[in-house]
Amino acid sequence: MKNSENKGILNALNNFAENGDYMKRFKKLNILTELRLLSLHHMIFPAITIAICFILLNLIDFDNVFRPTTYKNSFDAYLAYTNGEESVTVTIPTLKYTGYNIMKGDRVVSVYYYDLTSDKCMFYKLDMQYESVEDIPRTLTDVHISGKLVEPDGLAKNMMESFAQSISWNYESLRACSFPVIMDEKEYNPNVYYFLYILILVGIFYSLYVLATCIILFIAPYLHPAYFKIKPYYKDMSYFKMIDMINNNLDEKVLIKAGRMYITDSFFINLGIHEVSIMPLDQIVLAYNHGKLITFFGIHIKMNHTLHLRGYKNVKVLASRKKATHVTIITDYIRDNYPNIIWGHTKENIKAYKQILATEKANNK
Repeated sequence: MKNSENKGILNALNNFAENGDYMKRFKKLNILTELRLLSLHHMIFPAITIAICFILLNLIDFDNVFRPTTYKNSFDAYLAYTNGEESVTVTIPTLKYTGYNIMKGDRVVSVYYYDLTSDKCMFYKLDMQYESVEDIPRTLTDVHISGKLVEPDGLAKNMMESFAQSISWNYESLRACSFPVIMDEKEYNPNVYYFLYILILVGIFYSLYVLATCIILFIAPYLHPAYFKIKPYYKDMSYFKMIDMINNNLDEKVLIKAGRMYITDSFFINLGIHEVSIMPLDQIVLAYNHGKLITFFGIHIKMNHTLHLRGYKNVKVLASRKKATHVTIITDYIRDNYPNIIWGHTKENIKAYKQILATEKANNK
């Protein structure tokens, strides 16, 4: 009985030890956990973008703009307008010149015509250009027009008032026997809608790409570019062994912590909201800090700092949108412990960095 109790205790201790190792290993996956959280954070914007793009596709009647329905008379076109169509195509047997147009200097840029084939009068503002008023045709036959039905603006109302006087009417009588809208050919500009449509499609596909990338990195955070970027430094080490080594180093050997930036005995690690970056300290060749002042209507809001680190094999990492105090803590430590690093973004330093890379490349041939 006592032996069985001792055996049970030993089994319990073994299970506890195994569970302890498991929990310890799970704890060491903190970088992977941060990468998952970062991926979730980066899913928000593309998801919102996709939703907005689909809302715009539903709100804007692109089909009506790209393929406007053709109507045989002004009355049918107006009826379509009352049913929600703004862009239409109309075939009109005859349009007559009102005698009024829009000028730009001495040139005619738009001409007003009218149609009386329906029960009411429809005015048409056509996008026609002539060198002089004498060149304007008084009658147009078999006209095929794509335009937008709009309420008369100030110029159109002035035209109608003058036109009414020219036929010995008054404006109110003319308005009573006219449609409340006019056909404006210039307002129909499908190129703007083509551009907007393409922009929406690009937004959807790019956002889907970003969203898919975030999902992949959430499922498999070890595929993050932060790891691939520094793999050239560890050619003799397997990829997953390198990841474990970096995770263990962060878990056990943190020397400096400043915000979301860490200095271990071997690495600089940034677990930022905007990016995750990793750089072996002994591989840094050039480092510099870039400050950017954020202003709002001329008011200084804050100063964002970005720490740039450039290493051998032309590996570049950064830690962006950091507080000045946090960047100072990190840079002071690196300066004190790695005196061979070149500091500052100057032409001379960049030239020296490129020379070091060229020398390294020549030595590795």
